[in-house]
Amino acid sequence: MQSIDVAGTRVRYEDAGTGPPLVLAHGLGQSSTGWRRATETLARTRRVIALDFPGFGASDIPSGASYDPEYFADVFAGFVAALQLERVDAAGHSAGGLVILLDALAHPERYGHVVLVDPAGFTPAPDNLLGTAAVSLVRLLVSIPRNRAMTRALYSTAFYNPRMLDEETVDEIARRRANPAAKAASRRAFTKFFDYCRRLEPLHERLQSLAVPVLVIWGSDDRLFRASDASVAERVLRHARIERIERCGHCPHIECPAQFAAMVLEFLSTT
Repeated sequence: MQSIDVAGTRVRYEDAGTGPPLVLAHGLGQSSTGWRRATETLARTRRVIALDFPGFGASDIPSGASYDPEYFADVFAGFVAALQLERVDAAGHSAGGLVILLDALAHPERYGHVVLVDPAGFTPAPDNLLGTAAVSLVRLLVSIPRNRAMTRALYSTAFYNPRMLDEETVDEIARRRANPAAKAASRRAFTKFFDYCRRLEPLHERLQSLAVPVLVIWGSDDRLFRASDASVAERVLRHARIERIERCGHCPHIECPAQFAAMVLEFLSTT
């Protein structure tokens, strides 16, 4: 892995292949390791750059960071700028998809194509007492001690076929849970993203003006973000193509990497 300074924070990243840059943004439960199964294929024709957001993977864990969606969007923008990439394609999984959308709204001239993988930002979180209770439950689940077997069992629920999970991510989650600072950052990030998703109407109004071509890939059996919410993405993104992968959960890039990579490369080849 390599590292680069982004506004005083060391951000680690993996860099493979040559060609036009494709920057990958992970979700809150993972790190850059989650992209590895798809990277080999993607890197045949692309320079594939997968970062670890602060608080995750091997990047720094700034204690004063807000860890909200806007913070991660600023980090992503700073990361691309630090690498001196003037124009990129980008793919974001889950919360990483929301991060890329926010940066694309702020800097549309930077993007050629955007790929959203089972993205946050289209499945509303309950904005009522149930939502408040859910936030408390999320904070509790992130905080309670778990051994590796329990971590693996919980992570496996993100997959249609649990045997397809990646052990590298299980190891990374287990290491994070053993680090109090990383665990606190993760808890704060989950809470902030949940709160953001309670009121998605302002985001959806802004997305109406996004002219960047967007591919939305959704696992048909995602238990976290319903595949039916792809219709919301189709409605609010005027230049979007929707693809579903059958018999696949929340992580198509891990569970169905060949099909996922083929979809992405075909989309990136369009003008």
